[in-house]
Formats: sequence, structure tokens, C-alpha cells
Amino acid sequence: MDHEPSLRSQNSEVRSFVLFRNTTGRVVDVFWVNYSSQLIHYTTLQPGAECMVNTYVTHPWVFKDKLCNERMHVRQQPVFLPEPWYRSFSGGGRLNRKEVIIHYPLRTLKENCLSRIVALLAEQQAD
Repeated sequence: MDHEPSLRSQNSEVRSFVLFRNTTGRVVDVFWVNYSSQLIHYTTLQPGAECMVNTYVTHPWVFKDKLCNERMHVRQQPVFLPEPWYRSFSGGGRLNRKEVIIHYPLRTLKENCLSRIVALLAEQQAD
């Protein structure tokens, strides 16, 4: 487990409608954190791909690089917690799906270099 044991889905009361968009150049696995704190694979997003998800406010989501398992971020955070559906109304009273941008984590130059080395080594092992 690479997250806090207290991180788990709580209840299924307040809905949220999101659109996950992968803005990284990597293939990203999308995971829902279930009621037992386990990561449940939901889908895999290619670079530039997106998927619509109906979820709940207390249901955390995690995003990982498929190749090297590095955690990707949403809003500069490693875990995404959805907002209530009623915060996504447009001016015309229409309900809009909340766009959630999956992006690279902010890293130091040293962390960036190490990450690139790990990715290159993983690619070599895959060949």
C-alpha cells in the first residue's frame, strides 16, 4: 500500500460527475480507493485520453504511471477527492461534468532526473 491506511471511501451519499483527462505524455492507470483502503483499477488512459466517471464526494481516486508506477497528480495533489455535483452548475442552470486534469507531480531537478532514469530502465526491461 503506497497511501495512508486511513485513505478510503466513506459513503455513497453525495454524487459527483467528473471527467478525468490525462495531460501527461504517459499511459496512466486510474484507481478508485475502496472502503477497505484498497486500490481498485478503474481504467487506463492513454496520453491525451479522457473518461467520464460518476462517483461520490467521499470516494478518493489515485493515478499512476502504468510503466513505472509513479504517482501522477490532480490539482498538485497525489489523491483526488471529488466535489459535490451542485458545485458544477453552469450559468444556464445546466449541470456540467467537472474536468479533472491529471498531470505530472511537481519535482525538484534531482527527482526529475531520477524519475527519467527509472522510466528508461523500465523501458529497457520491457524490451
